[in-house]
Amino acid sequence: MSNGKDGWKPGIAGFSAGAVSTVLLLPLDNIKVRLQVNEGPSSSSSTTAATYSIRNNTNRLGAIRMLQGVIKYEGIMGLYQGMVPAMVGSAVSWGGFFCVYENMKRQLIQYKLSNLADDTMNSPETVTGSRRQEIPPSLNSLDNFMVGTLSGIVMVAFTNPIWLIKLRLQLQMKRTSESLHVKKVIQYDGFLDAFRQIYKSEGILGLYKGTGPALLLTTHGGVQFVVYEFLRKNFHYARAQRRSTTERSSSVIERFEDSIGYLTIGAFSKMVASTVTYPLQVLKSRMQQPPTSIELTNTGDVRIVTRDYKGLVATAQKMWKNEGVAGFFKGAIPNAIRVAPSAAVTFLVYESLMDMMRN
Repeated sequence: MSNGKDGWKPGIAGFSAGAVSTVLLLPLDNIKVRLQVNEGPSSSSSTTAATYSIRNNTNRLGAIRMLQGVIKYEGIMGLYQGMVPAMVGSAVSWGGFFCVYENMKRQLIQYKLSNLADDTMNSPETVTGSRRQEIPPSLNSLDNFMVGTLSGIVMVAFTNPIWLIKLRLQLQMKRTSESLHVKKVIQYDGFLDAFRQIYKSEGILGLYKGTGPALLLTTHGGVQFVVYEFLRKNFHYARAQRRSTTERSSSVIERFEDSIGYLTIGAFSKMVASTVTYPLQVLKSRMQQPPTSIELTNTGDVRIVTRDYKGLVATAQKMWKNEGVAGFFKGAIPNAIRVAPSAAVTFLVYESLMDMMRN
C-alpha cells in the first residue's frame, strides 16, 4: 500500500501507460468509431455527395471495407487522425484515473483500519490483555466497483471535451472534402482549432455532448477493476506460493513471468468490461458526432450526412427503431481486436513502472 507521499506515482505510471497503448492501437480505434456512427445505406438522413466504388467481396467484414476506404481516400495517415487528442485524452484519463483510484483505495483501507482499531479496542480480548491478531483489511468486489466507478465519474468532467474533439477529428475527411469542394462541412485544423470552432458554434454544452452515456460508461471502469483486482490478488498469491516452495529464479525470468501475468490479467479484465458496456460506447459516439459530415460508409461510398442525436433516451430509441439490436454493436469487431492488447499494454506498463518506482 502506498503512503501519501507516493500518491503521484500511480498518476505518472497511468499517464505513461495510456500514451503508449494509444499510439500503438489508434488505427483500430479509428475504424471502430467510423463504424459506430454509420447508420447503414438505407438511412433517410443521408444525401449522396459522390459515390466511389470499392470493388471487393460484399461478404467481407465491414471493418475491412472501412479500412480500405480510409486508406484509399485519406491515405495511411487517415488511420491516425485524432492522434493528439487521443494521446492527451488517454494519458490524462489513465493518469488521472489511476491516481484517483489508488488514492481512493488507500483512503478506504485506512478507514477500514481505523474502524478495525476501534473494534479491537472495545473487544473483550483487549480488555483482558489477550489482544488477538487481526487480518489487515482488504477491499472486496463491491469496494473495487465503487472506487473504480467513482474514479471514472471524476474523470468524465475533465476529459469529455477531449474525447469529443478526438471523435470529430477521427471522423472528418479533409482530403476528400477538398477534392469535392464541399463547403458546408466544417473541417478542423487540429486540436485547438476544433476546440475553438466547437465552442464558437455549439457553446460550452457542445463540448459536453455524450456526457450521459459517458457517466454510465464509468461502470466500465468499475467492472474492469473488480475483475482486475480479483485476478491480480490471486496472481500475486500464486506467485508468492510458487516462489516460496522453489529455488529463487533469476530476476529476468521473474520479470518475464510477471509481465505475462499482467498482460493476461489486463487483457481479460478489459474484454469483460468492454463487452458489458459496449452499447454505451456506440450511443456516446452517435451523440458526439458532428451535425454534418462526410462519411465513408461500410459499402465504400462517400456521402454527406446530416444527423441530429439529442438525449440518451431519444438516441437509443431512434437506433432501436431504425437498426435494431445490431446497431448497438456496430464496430464491435475492431473494438474486440483493440481492447485486449490495449489493456494488456496499459496494465503492463503501469505495473512495471509502479514496481520500478516502489523499488
